[in-house]
Amino acid sequence: MITGKMKVTDVVKAYPEAVEIFNDFHIDYCCGGKDVLEEAIQKLGIESKSFIDLLNKKIVNQPQKSNKGQVLAVERLTEMEVPDLIDYIIETHHSKERILLAEIDELINKVLLAHYEHHQAQLVPLHGLFSDLRKELQEHFAKEEKLIFPYMKKSYAGDRNAGYVKDLEDEHEAAGTLIKEITACTNDFTAPEDGCASYRLAFKKLQELINDVYIHIFTENSLLFPKYEGGN
Repeated sequence: MITGKMKVTDVVKAYPEAVEIFNDFHIDYCCGGKDVLEEAIQKLGIESKSFIDLLNKKIVNQPQKSNKGQVLAVERLTEMEVPDLIDYIIETHHSKERILLAEIDELINKVLLAHYEHHQAQLVPLHGLFSDLRKELQEHFAKEEKLIFPYMKKSYAGDRNAGYVKDLEDEHEAAGTLIKEITACTNDFTAPEDGCASYRLAFKKLQELINDVYIHIFTENSLLFPKYEGGN
């Protein structure tokens, strides 16, 4: 049973299906995963008891398999050792997000040119925010793959560098802030009525990217880092 006193990250660990509802209501389960659920809900102006009742009804009492394509396999990931979990993160999230970043970059530049006259107020700041997020993620991937992840693989059973984990958590926080700004700038990924097919596709791809980044950050912050710091 889900209670308001549970941490957001613990809800996701116990009930991965909660990710879809948390995404819909913009509840941060990655960078904000250490928050108590009822406090996280109240910050958004949502009545906590009713929301938690909804979670229990939809997820605990009437569990259904996800029909939105991506299922967070918490149980399987928890069983992985640090090196295998790192490989999973690179193969599953880094690879997918690199492809999406390239696709979105092309789309946003195309839409900016086509709709500049009527939608510059949205597209100009969005272009800047996405450029910042792309830079943040690409540099983050390189830092993980070439420096920190190889070190973590070698050191997880011996002397560990907690400073590396803090560095990555800070970078996750920076990406999370940009994601919240992008979500607001796109009106929750809702293209204007006169937006062309490319406009709508850009927003769809953006939402896909951001949902994947949330799961990516959760997997590192809530599964990989505690496992590494615990030496398991």
